[in-house]
Amino acid sequence: MDDPADRILDLSQAACASTSPPSQTNSIMNRDTYMKLRYIGLFATTAALFCPTWAVADGLFSNGNFSIGAGVLSSSGIYKGEKSEAGFFPFLSYDSDRLHVGFDGIGLHVLNQDNVELTLLLGPGDSPDFPNKNPLFAGLKRGTPVDAGFEAAYDFDAFYVAGGAMVDVSSEHKGYQAEAKIGSEFMLGEVGIDIGAGARFRDQKLNNFLYGVSAAEANGLRSAYDVGGTSEPFVDMTVSYLVSDDVILMGFMEYHPLDKKVHGSPLTNGKDSYSVGLGLIYSF
Repeated sequence: MDDPADRILDLSQAACASTSPPSQTNSIMNRDTYMKLRYIGLFATTAALFCPTWAVADGLFSNGNFSIGAGVLSSSGIYKGEKSEAGFFPFLSYDSDRLHVGFDGIGLHVLNQDNVELTLLLGPGDSPDFPNKNPLFAGLKRGTPVDAGFEAAYDFDAFYVAGGAMVDVSSEHKGYQAEAKIGSEFMLGEVGIDIGAGARFRDQKLNNFLYGVSAAEANGLRSAYDVGGTSEPFVDMTVSYLVSDDVILMGFMEYHPLDKKVHGSPLTNGKDSYSVGLGLIYSF
């Protein structure tokens, strides 16, 4: 059998994927579903941090394989009347040297050489899941945005820097968000660890879509509220363990305090955002 550390690297290649900036995750889809999709992408993306650098292959489907799996996710509720939730999610993706297709969207690896990576992304964007039974949210309509953007990373060996941006191309809110992160990935015995910290910026249009109340939506239960742009820090950590030659167990956590402008919304409950999860992925 291969060395466990080397096998984690090989197996993680099958799970390489794009993340949609953040969280929560993602309409017809509710917030919990979006969170699940986002962290499905996070499973794969974190695994990618343990991948050896790929050479650009000739074909779009070169060295392709499938990954399937499942996991459990718990996330905080940030809207009034919304409780912390836990749920099950499935995982399915196809990955090659240049392409990722999964529940989280599509990623095209246009550059993946030496220590530099650049991926173009298309997938579901952030959308709120307002509590259905709370009259505070009656009449607030939010659709499912489609986001396009990119993510890039540079590995300095001892640490990496990464960043990206996504913009709504479906005219659901016409807003955008960006993220920058610094982190480190390493092996601790047979366990792969990725830990990092960074910041996310959301513009006024996206924030109002998630947390704002327009003048037309204001009523006796909720006043009009313009969130404005925000910048929020975050920390995250992912661990991975090789169960067998083709199966990897991954766990993750993320915490980020919400901006005071978000806490000031009549729709939010003043709590910060966190998510923790555990999943099992089989690649073939």
